[in-house]
Amino acid sequence: MEISTRFTILLPADEAYRFLLDLEQVAPCVPGGELGPAAADGTYPANVTVRLGPMRLGYSGSLWISEQDDSSRSAVLRAKANETGAQGSLEAAMTMKVTPNGEGSRVDVHTELSLAGRAAKLGRGIVDDVARRLVAEMAACLEQRLGDQGSGREAQAAAAPQISGIKLLLHVVAERLGRIGRKGDR
Repeated sequence: MEISTRFTILLPADEAYRFLLDLEQVAPCVPGGELGPAAADGTYPANVTVRLGPMRLGYSGSLWISEQDDSSRSAVLRAKANETGAQGSLEAAMTMKVTPNGEGSRVDVHTELSLAGRAAKLGRGIVDDVARRLVAEMAACLEQRLGDQGSGREAQAAAAPQISGIKLLLHVVAERLGRIGRKGDR
């Protein structure tokens, strides 16, 4: 499955790119995510948990930067994880490119995602909607952290809150109903 998203950050492109490559700085903005210290080979142990109503999806694995081109401000991050307490797994390759956008930067992220297990049964549409919502929450957190750093204030060290499954599910349902309504209005 492929998911493409984009968000903006009010920081010059070179600074935004350097910040986004500092996975330990970005990790607190990943809803439900935790990142351990880097191993000697540059991989990070990573965990992420998402709740969808009564269903809890947790993954434990590794994250690393597999490619990095500073001249074009692009990088490829890879993740590989197994579902905790179940037989599922995920593999992801996230290609990130940072470009100037007015006074800030635009970040384009293209993710190739392979899911097995319970998450795969949810269907592409729901997974896509959830992924977009997670990226929106992460982007808002990143903008806050970058704004705090840019203004000289101490960046918040607190982790992003665990995702509310009911809130996320209601958002996805509302968005899907809105799409149905728009299709019917044509």
